[in-house]
Amino acid sequence: MSEHSPDPPEGGPLLRRVRRLIVNTSMGDGPDTLHLQERLEAIERRLDGLTRQIQMMDTSEKQRSQALQDALATLEKQISRAGREQLKANSLTEAQIEQVAAILEELRTDNSRRDLEITLLREQHAAAQKTARLEVIQSILPALDGLDEALRSGQQLLKQPLTPPPATLFERMRSRAVTNQNTNPILQEALSAWLIGLTFVRQRLLDVLATEGVQPIAAQGQPFDPQLHIVMDVMPATPEFPPNTIAAELRRGYLVGNRVLRHAEVVVSSTEN
Repeated sequence: MSEHSPDPPEGGPLLRRVRRLIVNTSMGDGPDTLHLQERLEAIERRLDGLTRQIQMMDTSEKQRSQALQDALATLEKQISRAGREQLKANSLTEAQIEQVAAILEELRTDNSRRDLEITLLREQHAAAQKTARLEVIQSILPALDGLDEALRSGQQLLKQPLTPPPATLFERMRSRAVTNQNTNPILQEALSAWLIGLTFVRQRLLDVLATEGVQPIAAQGQPFDPQLHIVMDVMPATPEFPPNTIAAELRRGYLVGNRVLRHAEVVVSSTEN
């Protein structure tokens, strides 16, 4: 190697110092000097190879590092995109959950409103049925009043004494004008049977009313109660009917449960003149 040959850049500071030291010494071009130079050149070539390997390794590491950075950047982008998509999905899910909750709340409100409406309709239906039953019951009461009056009249008629049949034609002709006298035992028996039939009919009507909770108001012989009875007339008190006692029942009253359907019209005994 000549004196002016440039130092390879790969030798480094130490080799350059050794080379200058050899050139500046008085060793000249002897065998030892040449051998030393050859060894230095071999070392430089080896170092040069190592340097290239290092550079190649650096390049490979840089490429691997760049690849890793690219992969990392790609992964970050994917993660970021996935995060945005997840956030969007979460927002959508929350919105759907809120929508479902609102729908469920609306359904619960509708169910409550429907249950309330059904309850009101049932109450109205029950009230309408009760009103209809009371109207039917009230329409039956006049028929019962007629039966009661017929029974009273028939019983009074049965209490009248029998009169013997007229002996002469004149007496028979005169008896035809008397229509209110019960002069025939056969007619009396027929009237009695008729009254028994009326009693059965009356009891059947009372049984029908009892199925609806309707009961007659006790009156005759009972103490007067202004919540149940209406005074239509007053009579003097007697041992049988002390003062403030109901002596007679003019029209029967009725109860529906504990409520007065119709007050009883009565005659009350009193000590006042």
